[in-house]
Amino acid sequence: MYLTANIIVCACALAGFIYGGIKFFRPRKPLYAQMITLSLGCITFGRLFYIVRLMTGGNLLENFQLGFLGIIGSLMFFFSSNFGTVDSLLDDRSKEFKKYRLISFAAPCAAIVLYIALFLLSDVTLLWKILGAVMTVFIIPTSYFNLKHLIFPDVDFGVVKCLRPYNLLALIYEVAIFAECFAMSRNNELVTIVCCCVIGLITIAMIPLIVRGFEKWKA
Repeated sequence: MYLTANIIVCACALAGFIYGGIKFFRPRKPLYAQMITLSLGCITFGRLFYIVRLMTGGNLLENFQLGFLGIIGSLMFFFSSNFGTVDSLLDDRSKEFKKYRLISFAAPCAAIVLYIALFLLSDVTLLWKILGAVMTVFIIPTSYFNLKHLIFPDVDFGVVKCLRPYNLLALIYEVAIFAECFAMSRNNELVTIVCCCVIGLITIAMIPLIVRGFEKWKA
């Protein structure tokens, strides 16, 4: 079941990565979209590690796997795409936008509460407490900017509205990988494959949504 789940994610992420590479790795294409494409590449290679491990008789539940770094890499690129290329253009740190900055803390606060309830205070092994903590550390800043750019008003540039579908998918992705980690810590195959199906759908939909968003913005 774990093999099937990771094959689904790997195939979908690979399709998104290839499509994003074709569309955005050209001169004068937005760095924002290139970073999101690279995040799909991280997901692809991370899942490949899982697949190889499973096909060679390994176990994903009892030892640290290098494929986990693919998840962390994807979160880093999602964070960089918003913080490094867009946020400074949208938010001038004025009092006018203070409420949006404050509301955006809801996402990282929810991640912290869920980690404490589902991992730190539960009876899972130390490995999963650590993996859950590392994932939460990277979800905190990433989810903050995804939520911020989902609710932030489109004042000058018009790009925020066009990229809201992506930011919504990114938030769902973060919930899904957190839920997958929780399910694997309890060896729940059914929930794991459901989470992987959701992740697969998200990764294959991201680039088309971004392509459509930038086309609307330029129109």
